[in-house]
Amino acid sequence: FLRDDVRARQFLRVSLGIGWALELREPLSLARTRAMAGRGGYAAGGAPPYAAAPGAAGYPTPVPGGGAMYPVGAAPVAGQAGGYVAGTMLPVAAGMMPVAVAAAEKALMTYLEESYMMDTPLLAAHVQSVLQSTGGALLSWQLRSEEGSPLLHLACINEASDPDEITAVIRLMVAGGADPHVKDDDGDSALQAVMSLSEDADRQSEGDADEELEATKTMHVNSVRALLSCPELHVALAEVNSICQWLRRHSPEACREAVLGDLRLRAGEAMVTRSWRSEELLSYLEQKAYDQRVGIEASKVEDFLARGASPAQRQNGATALLLVVLNPYSPMEELDKVFRLMLAAEPTVATIRDGFKLAPVNWASDYDNVAKQHGLPRPNPAALLTLLPAIVAICPPEVDCGEACLKVASDGQCSATPPRNAPTTRFLEGQRVFARVEAPGGETCWEEGIIVGMWYREGCWPETHPGAPYEIRLVVGTRVFAVVDHDRIVRTKAPGKAVAAAAAAPRPSSEGATAPDEAGGRGESGAVAAAAAGASGGAAAGPRFRKRQAHGGEWELLDTHSGKARPCSPPDSDEEDS
Repeated sequence: FLRDDVRARQFLRVSLGIGWALELREPLSLARTRAMAGRGGYAAGGAPPYAAAPGAAGYPTPVPGGGAMYPVGAAPVAGQAGGYVAGTMLPVAAGMMPVAVAAAEKALMTYLEESYMMDTPLLAAHVQSVLQSTGGALLSWQLRSEEGSPLLHLACINEASDPDEITAVIRLMVAGGADPHVKDDDGDSALQAVMSLSEDADRQSEGDADEELEATKTMHVNSVRALLSCPELHVALAEVNSICQWLRRHSPEACREAVLGDLRLRAGEAMVTRSWRSEELLSYLEQKAYDQRVGIEASKVEDFLARGASPAQRQNGATALLLVVLNPYSPMEELDKVFRLMLAAEPTVATIRDGFKLAPVNWASDYDNVAKQHGLPRPNPAALLTLLPAIVAICPPEVDCGEACLKVASDGQCSATPPRNAPTTRFLEGQRVFARVEAPGGETCWEEGIIVGMWYREGCWPETHPGAPYEIRLVVGTRVFAVVDHDRIVRTKAPGKAVAAAAAAPRPSSEGATAPDEAGGRGESGAVAAAAAGASGGAAAGPRFRKRQAHGGEWELLDTHSGKARPCSPPDSDEEDS
């Protein structure tokens, strides 16, 4: 009845008040039931008994087989009177035959599970007695709990053990063959499982720190330090980075230096310092964007980088560079310096994609949504307008950062005349080019199109910025703009494709800009039609680009194919005026 009836087992657990495991693994005799009710509880499956009150030794209770079960305080001590036979409550006498490895492994599993469920501390002496009960044979360490936790995991996540005891327990188990790299059913090693407990504790506390929470996380620190003390644990960059991130985000501040000291002994000063400085940089960027809601200071970032911080360090999949992009409060001047500092330190950081498979340039182009996530009424395009120029200036051509021309916005428009601070461009309106554009799946491709406007800008762009040099109408019908005038996103021929006569290489104009030999195009103003006419022989004979003086006396450069003109400097004395 007691063995088979679930309700009876539940009744025993509640009425006796002794914290049973959820399942009894052997029948209960009447004598044993009385002993449990009067003196304390015996853990199911043969683990050491637990007294109803501290120090309540009581009397041994006989069980079938002639042995005796001892309440806490009366049990034999391993190494003195023998210890326990694994899987039972029978004492091991001197010279007694060792028990089977499987039984010892089962006994250790029962002890670790019930200690965790009843929040009782682990004792190194008991673990040692179980390991020694096999007569020198090693455990297989293959046994797992119903939740898929290996034995070492169960020891590491015990939150009630004394620091010295948990260190001794973990060392005994690892020295006895427990692999610290084995993963549980969630895919976590023992180290990762412990650190995830701290994260769970913080999440459940909803940010409210208290003494109990700090004490719990201190227990996690003890287990981490115990694992680090085992030479069998492999400690490389990945482990150093994950531990440093856990220290910064989820461990008590008072414990950090001790753990960092342990890490330095295992991984070296340089690796640990770089990782910890990188975490400090992430913390700074996080505070600026989400706590203080202010812009990033380039001088601070420069200091972190000088002390070894890496812009590629990640937090929840986001690199330090991406955290800069996601801060909508930074001015353009500071962002330009920050991006160039980070890319100079590690050019490939701009290629790292987050959990959404997006690169920093993709988030920079989505500045309107970034502003909305922060509740800002006006978007800040500074990240877009400074990141792409920094990428083309610093990153080698073989480093693909996902840069591309972007779709025009509803409020985007081109300037009728070049801004005063506009640099000289390689192409002119009406020229046929190839633009690198975004494609499905986070990819990019090259599409042919015609430049239909110059110095494109959107309503929120600062007046100090001249705008994007080109607006391009693609053959497929989409209109895009190029933030930078560079071969990485705009060129006269697509990679790997032959260039037709209509897309021949350009030649310099008298202004220093690049002028095309072929017919170009113009947007809705009619330039495309004019370019088509020119390509079919409709253009006037002679040079395509000529300087002329307008009615107001200003000089301008005329495209004789498209009929468009733009301001220019007066001709030299040997140039022909018209």
